[in-house]
Amino acid sequence: MDTGYATVDVDTSLVSAADRIDYWSVHSRMNQGDMRLGFASPQQFAGTMRVQRGAGFQLVDATADAVDYIRTRRQALCDEYGTALLIISHGADIVISHRDNEIGVPCGRLGLLDMGRPLSVSIPAGTRVWAVGVPGEYVPRDTFRDDTPRLLGAERGSTAAVLALSRTISDHSGSLSGHEFAEISARSMELLNLALHTSSRAEQSQSAALAHTARSYIAERSSDPRLTPDSVAVHLGCSRRKLEYSLRSIGASAPARLIADTRAERAYRRLTDTQENASISEIAYASGFDALSTFHRSFARRFGRSPTEVRRRQQRSP
Repeated sequence: MDTGYATVDVDTSLVSAADRIDYWSVHSRMNQGDMRLGFASPQQFAGTMRVQRGAGFQLVDATADAVDYIRTRRQALCDEYGTALLIISHGADIVISHRDNEIGVPCGRLGLLDMGRPLSVSIPAGTRVWAVGVPGEYVPRDTFRDDTPRLLGAERGSTAAVLALSRTISDHSGSLSGHEFAEISARSMELLNLALHTSSRAEQSQSAALAHTARSYIAERSSDPRLTPDSVAVHLGCSRRKLEYSLRSIGASAPARLIADTRAERAYRRLTDTQENASISEIAYASGFDALSTFHRSFARRFGRSPTEVRRRQQRSP
């Protein structure tokens, strides 16, 4: 799967002093959406950042002189940056706010902002910051019900794990594959959701209903080789991540695994049917597999033996 993973390095020392604040501002807006930046010392400003993004996830690792990032109501309404922004400090306290509701984010804690509201982020000089984009499906609807940013501590296992996974992404920047970046980011967001959210019964019911609909649709269409996790999500009118989250909420496998297992089970039923005369390869393709190697691998993983072994055992049975 092509995640579009890419890294971008920004270093103000590579441009003239006169261009540095514009250079920093352009990249900041590319990362976090439209906003106004205020610089304490614009003539002497210096900063570096490394951006990793792919599969709808993004982590910005930045260290710079003092900057205020301000997002107005108009910018929040007109911009499609995303749902939330996670701020993690590795130095002095960072001050974040929604309008007049202001909180401090000490070193090692997590601050969460709603990108759909007016907000500000004030970062002292020399403070290293991770800014993580949070897609909407990981943010419970009532997270910002009192119009106040959220502050999360590392005393909970889920938030400590978010910190650890964010550090992994940052430390291994440049050596991660796109798939690794996407998978680690997704796990981090799921843990953030866990820290934020105790699901209501209604929300649990909605996720379960979506998951059961997905399972039924996969069972019905699994013989079609064009069936993929993305096509299932499109049919159900949800994102792929929402589909994965809903299936996980009922203890089901991820979509790709569920499709492969359903196809393998379809093939198993035919291989153990004493009236079945089709060859193994014919059964594989008829079950929805587009390659024999994929069929044999999926079948062995699901049943612990090869299709040939299953058929021979059935033929030996009285």
